[in-house]
Amino acid sequence: MNRPLESNQQTISSDDEESLSSRAAELLRLTIPLLSKHKVAATPENYAVWYRYASGEDPTLKEEIDRLIAQGTCFTEQVNARLFQRFIAQGDVNEVDSVRSGLGELLAEVGEQLQTAGVNADDYSGTLAGIADDVAIKEDIDDVQDLIQNLVVATRAMKQTTDEMQGEFEVKSQQLDELREQLARERKRAITDPLTQLGNRAALFDRLASFVAEMPEGEPPAVIMLDIDHFKAVNDTHGHLTGDRVIRFVAQVLRNNIKGQDYAARYGGEEFTILLPETPDQGAAVVADTICKAVASAQLVRSDNKEKLGQITISAGVTVHRPGEDPTETIDRADKALYQSKNEGRNRVTIR
Repeated sequence: MNRPLESNQQTISSDDEESLSSRAAELLRLTIPLLSKHKVAATPENYAVWYRYASGEDPTLKEEIDRLIAQGTCFTEQVNARLFQRFIAQGDVNEVDSVRSGLGELLAEVGEQLQTAGVNADDYSGTLAGIADDVAIKEDIDDVQDLIQNLVVATRAMKQTTDEMQGEFEVKSQQLDELREQLARERKRAITDPLTQLGNRAALFDRLASFVAEMPEGEPPAVIMLDIDHFKAVNDTHGHLTGDRVIRFVAQVLRNNIKGQDYAARYGGEEFTILLPETPDQGAAVVADTICKAVASAQLVRSDNKEKLGQITISAGVTVHRPGEDPTETIDRADKALYQSKNEGRNRVTIR
């Protein structure tokens, strides 16, 4: 059934539209010079970040960018990608999680209420049936007997109604469980890299923030950034399908060399990240070195013609989170350590 529009429904007048248009135009005039001033590529993702910064609607984002500017941070592709994942893209994941959590609470609450109602109905029906049996043998209270029999009929009808309602609820409950599972799958999809099935960049920052929040009295988490050396040559020589298989191979090596609450993610392209809770830099360097050696020692061949790919190597950078530091700074320092390994000859681990 269609409902008429309520009288208090708000519409945007022409004056409002002009105001919004003027506001958008003003923010555009502010955003473009900001991109130029800080040498930020004008991609849709970067524009979304800096447009919101110019609007001042997100105090946390504004505080973070102001802090980076004050520190003289260079807004590289990696830095802007982290800002986008943290302040723009992550909102959708949190929204799905919020809906899923609320749905679970509602389902539990309604289930408890209905279960209680069913038990009460059973007890009530049994009690009245007992009264009816007792009264039925007393010949001098016919009028009372008739009254009680009527109550029994009414009570049994209530019991039947309750049973039907419980049956309907069981169907609805199943449907809600299916919806909850669907939301759980969507949550997992939103934080999973489809090629490697490792965590994605959004999940990485979320997990690092959790590790940092849990470390006050313990060892800070370590971060390893890894990158496949000369990966473009693999794609150019053997094709992107083989390149994807190399990426999946490296992802499996990462899985084989982490344990417990260690966390591996595909940061993007041929770059990966490992988070190691409560781990010193030397311990993380040992893990990184083990992974580098495992990849370098593998004899990879193409699946179609068995042609050897030659030696595949990776470079790594290691760092440890510093108290009071933003997680993006930790990642950035690990990234710089990685590129130091690249510049010094590749297939090595650098601590920074």
